[in-house]
Amino acid sequence: MPRVTPDLFSILHDPKATEVLIKLYKAALGQVPKMILHFLPKVFKMLGKGIDWKTENEAYFNDKYIPIHPAQGAFLYLQARALNAKNILELGTSYGISTIYLAKAAKDNGGKVTSTEYLPHKIKAARKNLEDAGLSEYAEILEGDARETLKNINTSFDLVLLDGWPDLVFPVFKLIEPNLKKGAVIIIDDVEGFQPSMQNYLDYARNPANGYLSDTIKLKKAVEYTVKI
Repeated sequence: MPRVTPDLFSILHDPKATEVLIKLYKAALGQVPKMILHFLPKVFKMLGKGIDWKTENEAYFNDKYIPIHPAQGAFLYLQARALNAKNILELGTSYGISTIYLAKAAKDNGGKVTSTEYLPHKIKAARKNLEDAGLSEYAEILEGDARETLKNINTSFDLVLLDGWPDLVFPVFKLIEPNLKKGAVIIIDDVEGFQPSMQNYLDYARNPANGYLSDTIKLKKAVEYTVKI
């Protein structure tokens, strides 16, 4: 990730959101050395076929940011504006970095973000960050396992960001698939490095017979970009 400067967030045209994002990205950068040490034994797998990440190995990450790259955030914001997305869904709030980009787009579009997170301390922090950014009224955070909290949701979504545990991508996608509008965009982070955990999603979304077009695009970090056709 580059040095954190205000110009990384200029697309938002929002000083309050920029101030909060700078603070959060600096905190995330402070965790990078420990993250490098954690993944060092697995680096050859990550650069090769990837790691099959399982949620039972999640305790180490309870205080980690693991944010989207600012270039990804700018893309998310622009994509939401291009779609005029009024109903946005996010899997994996964490401390609210990606949620801020999405909530700013929702504000500008006259819509709302529904985000999901199961760690109470992260939810509390994310809500405070959204409030400090002046965006709390444009985002709702559902607390608990997304496989439960999204079971009875009735909203039809224009844009979906799946950035939680990689092995939850496909089960959560299948859960909310009936809620996707035609033309909806689904964006998956960490597609490189953790492909085995989401291979079931990739196989499904890349088969046009299932009603989608999907491919990997590079935004500093790679994402899978899927369109419901």
